[in-house]
Amino acid sequence: MDNRRMALLRQMIGSFCLDPEPDEVEARSLLAFCVAIGHHSLAADHESRTRAKVLVRAGDLILNRTRTRGHIVRL
Repeated sequence: MDNRRMALLRQMIGSFCLDPEPDEVEARSLLAFCVAIGHHSLAADHESRTRAKVLVRAGDLILNRTRTRGHIVRL
């Protein structure tokens, strides 16, 4: 099952990368998978940030997004 999920992530992430270098796609896919299945197990605090805000920012980094005045913009 994990291999099927990773294959789907590779396909999805590779579809929006401007230059879908295999190493970049693989790294982003791995990070996305780890965040999706492991964030609930993490007991660390995030200083003054909420877990929700940190997860949103992690998703933005993985998916190559930036936010301008609340709107998502692709880089």
